Amino acid sequence: MQYETIIISVLAALVIIGLLYWRSKREERAASSSNRLRRVEPAKDVLASNEREENAHVEPEFQPSAQIAASVDETLQAKVAQAEAVPEPETIVPTEDPPIYKALEAEKKQKAEEAARVKEKLEAADDEPPTDAYTYPPVDPGIEWVLEISPKEGQQFVLGGVESLAREINRLGLPLLVRCWAQSVRDGLYYEADALTSPAKHVVASLVLANRTAKLDDIKASAFYQVLEQSAAQSEDVVVRRQLEPAQAVQRSEKLKQFVEYFDTTVEVLIEPIDPEAPLTVEGVDRVATSAGFKAATGCWEYRVSASDHDPILRLAFGDEGTKCLVLAYDVPVSSIERGDLRLFFAMANHIANALHCAWVDQSHNAIDAGGALLIEEAIQHRTALMAENGAEAGSERAKLLFARGA
Repeated sequence: MQYETIIISVLAALVIIGLLYWRSKREERAASSSNRLRRVEPAKDVLASNEREENAHVEPEFQPSAQIAASVDETLQAKVAQAEAVPEPETIVPTEDPPIYKALEAEKKQKAEEAARVKEKLEAADDEPPTDAYTYPPVDPGIEWVLEISPKEGQQFVLGGVESLAREINRLGLPLLVRCWAQSVRDGLYYEADALTSPAKHVVASLVLANRTAKLDDIKASAFYQVLEQSAAQSEDVVVRRQLEPAQAVQRSEKLKQFVEYFDTTVEVLIEPIDPEAPLTVEGVDRVATSAGFKAATGCWEYRVSASDHDPILRLAFGDEGTKCLVLAYDVPVSSIERGDLRLFFAMANHIANALHCAWVDQSHNAIDAGGALLIEEAIQHRTALMAENGAEAGSERAKLLFARGA
């Protein structure tokens, strides 16, 4: 029994010692585990860790000085300007048509535009009235006998009929200027018969009543009027309209002839060789005259301001004594002082005289100096002023018709 108590005590002590040993080991393991936990770093949040690390490692911002900053700005600006100046390389896009086709198309377009511009110019020129056409014939009822014929409304004169009328008028051979005008149905403008290119709806014929060589008389008036009547008779209900009866036209012609004769004035100077033993030659005079602008005519040389003028303003011819002198004549009624024709007359006299080794003198063979030229100019001015007061200004179209030498 005693042994059993001892054994139980021993076993109890062993149990207690085992428990204590196990408890001490357990506490030791717990302490060791706690120490390890304290030594281990806590887990890190990846995103939060990166942000903290970036913030933790940000270096302080570099603050350059003002001089360095300005230099950097200039450098950057220069590089930007250089980059802008360099054109970007052209990107070539391949096409089905060769480049030559584009060049040909551009050339074709340019030619088409040029042709269109030329066409516009031509059309604009067509819209302008031609220079030989008038809104109404340039007739002068004060010195011309004007006759008109018009067909009925809706009718017209054929082109051949107008040409036939003009031929019949010209066949009369009148010493007075006769003109025939016709109004074209195409543009409504008036053309002379030989310039008409279409039928006409109105015909105007005019006859100058008097000039230097002739005047209208009963015979001439009757012949002219009959031609117009015959032309009108070819169309039904067409009559000749006139502002003057034939007898009235003859009467006015007489008055105009008196006017022409009164103002028919020519101023002449003589050009004589300085050496009487050295007469003038036709060849020498012709050479000097033609070089000065004169044209050779029958028995004289003539000077016209315009080639279309019926009569010249200056005439140069040998005098009654043959090759001993020349006569330079200034036609007062058909010349214009304002245009400078009188100054031209004096200049021509001086030029021809010097070129032919001559002197220019008056009809009394007295040398003409500056004072003599001034007297001539004053006389001509007085004459032309008187002409203008009586209805015909020297050098005007009216004066040229009245003082014409023939038709």
